[in-house]
Amino acid sequence: MDSKFSKGEQSRGRLLAAAASEFAAKGFHRARVSDIVKTAGLTQASFYQYFESKEGLYQQLMDEFFAKLWELADGGSKVTALDEADVYGQVRENLLALFRFFQGRPELTQMVLYQAEAGDELHRKLAAMVSANLRQNQAAGHVRADLSPEVAAEAMVAVCYRLTSRFLLAGEKTAEQLADEAVSFLAHGILQEKTRKGARHE
Repeated sequence: MDSKFSKGEQSRGRLLAAAASEFAAKGFHRARVSDIVKTAGLTQASFYQYFESKEGLYQQLMDEFFAKLWELADGGSKVTALDEADVYGQVRENLLALFRFFQGRPELTQMVLYQAEAGDELHRKLAAMVSANLRQNQAAGHVRADLSPEVAAEAMVAVCYRLTSRFLLAGEKTAEQLADEAVSFLAHGILQEKTRKGARHE
């Protein structure tokens, strides 16, 4: 860890990282404080210098993760005021930031997105935020007027979940590669341009 951090900050960071790994592997209820401190290479006394309980540490992990996740999920709001030529690049940057965030926190990402009991509620909240941004971007002319923001938002969240699980956490693709492929899919769909034009003229 960077020397600019104090010994206490380093120990706290090691405990948070160890806890994320233990929670992801065993779940909250099966992970024990003794396991966390062993993985961190610290003592139980050290643990209680920084956290009142396992529950308190878990909540701190979740609070920090969700605070950043909500910020990234609201990235669509950055698109609304842009010129048309800048929209594609901003959407890619939004996706890249999200995938980099997940890539940098693989244990927490796995735990929060795929194992948490509140996973469905998280999905609904993310989709609601994305839907609101899509609606704003429809008004700005960046998103098709005939598109249902609610359906599109559900699909976008599901796509990001699956790409993260299938390719990012498995190490098969980088965040940059996934951002390129995801923005291409979201912006252009899967049909050839002439096919899309033909469907509109029927």
